[in-house]
Amino acid sequence: MKAMIPRGLLFGVCVLLAISYAHANPIEDCNQSADAERQIEACTEVLQQDAHGSNAALAYGLRGEAYRDKGDLDHAIADFSQAIKIDRAWPLNDPGSFRVYVNRGIAYRDKGDLDGAIADFSKAIEFEPEFADAFVNRCVVYADKGQYDLALADCTKAIAINPKDAVAYNDRGVAYEKKGDIDGALADYTKAIELDPSYRDAYANRAVLYDHKGDREHAVGDYRQALAKNPSREDRLDLEAALERLNSGP
Repeated sequence: MKAMIPRGLLFGVCVLLAISYAHANPIEDCNQSADAERQIEACTEVLQQDAHGSNAALAYGLRGEAYRDKGDLDHAIADFSQAIKIDRAWPLNDPGSFRVYVNRGIAYRDKGDLDGAIADFSKAIEFEPEFADAFVNRCVVYADKGQYDLALADCTKAIAINPKDAVAYNDRGVAYEKKGDIDGALADYTKAIELDPSYRDAYANRAVLYDHKGDREHAVGDYRQALAKNPSREDRLDLEAALERLNSGP
C-alpha cells in the first residue's frame, strides 16, 4: 500500500477499423480490457490479419497490457517491444509513440528491472516533456532505488504539470516517508485525500504514519477509511490486524 503506479496507460481511442472482418468482435474484444484472456485472443486474431500494418502497433500494445494484467511480464515486454519496433511510422507527437514506453517501463518495474523501467520512462519524457504520468512512474522507481531526491523532483514536476494529480501527491509522500521527512509525507498524503476522497492507498499510508507517531485516534480513523474502500484480501487482513492491535475492531 506504499505506492500506486497508475495502471497501464491505454493507447487512447484505439479504433482498429482498417481491417475488414465478417464481424467486428475481434476488434471490439481487442479494445476492451475487462477480460484479459479474451483480449489476448482477439488481439492475436487482429495481428494474424495485419501483423505489420497501421493497426499492428496498437494491437501489440493492447495485448501487452492484457499480458501484464495476467502477470505474464515476459510476453507483455515482448509485445510492447514489438509495438515500439513498428512504431516508427507514428509521428513523435502521437500519444501512442510515447505511452508504449510507459507501459513497457511499468512491466520492467513489475519484473524488478528498475534500470530498464527508468530508461523507458525517460524515453517517454524525451518524446513528451509534459507527460505527467511518466514523471510519476519514474518517481516511484527512483524511490524504489533509494534515490529520493530524484524521486521528489519527478513527482514535484508531475504536480507542476497537473496540480490535481492525487497519485503524484501520494507517491511523493512515499518518497518523503522513505527519506525520513514524516511531516512532508503527511502533508502529501493529506493533499492526495483532499483531491480524491476515495483514495484508499493514501488513507492507508497516512494511517501508518499516524500509528507510528502514536496518534491512535487519527490512525484508527484512516485505517477504517482504507478498509471501507474495498481493499484486496491481503491489504484487508493487514488493515484489520492494525485495528485489532489498536484495540479497535473494524
